[in-house]
Amino acid sequence: MLRCRSRDMLAIVLIDHRLALLALAALLISAGAPLAYAWAMLLPEEPPPFEVPAAGLPPENLASNRKNPAKKDPFAVFLLVCVTLSYVLRFPGLPLAVGLQWLSTLLPAEYFHWTVLGGRWFFAVVPGVAAACSALRPNPMRIALIVGGLLILALWLVSPMLRAAIATA
Repeated sequence: MLRCRSRDMLAIVLIDHRLALLALAALLISAGAPLAYAWAMLLPEEPPPFEVPAAGLPPENLASNRKNPAKKDPFAVFLLVCVTLSYVLRFPGLPLAVGLQWLSTLLPAEYFHWTVLGGRWFFAVVPGVAAACSALRPNPMRIALIVGGLLILALWLVSPMLRAAIATA
């Protein structure tokens, strides 16, 4: 049993630090890939480069000339933004102390701690909520939000243990 000095809590480290680093890197990459795919789905589709009209088709009926924008669910976009912020907050090396110091100057001391606690809970729970809502409600980014939400939820749950194992090296 090893003692994790950064948080003064006992951490049972049963994993080698190299394996923990590999697992954390794989989890970060696999959690970011569905988010990148979902953000790419929000971009408008480009027309084909060399589209030749058929013999009887007027040029205004070509696929590239149609004005059918892709349907975007605003609630799914909101969930995507929240899940992406949750992913960014769990990314190693992000200087959260600077943002928390700035926030502490804006809020009174009695509200600051509750705001930080509420923010942590919100961003820890949002990936699971996004995965559940996407599983129940059809939207264009359904699969990306389900997979990304579950992987980011796993990142929130597993990364403290993996970071503790990496720190013991």
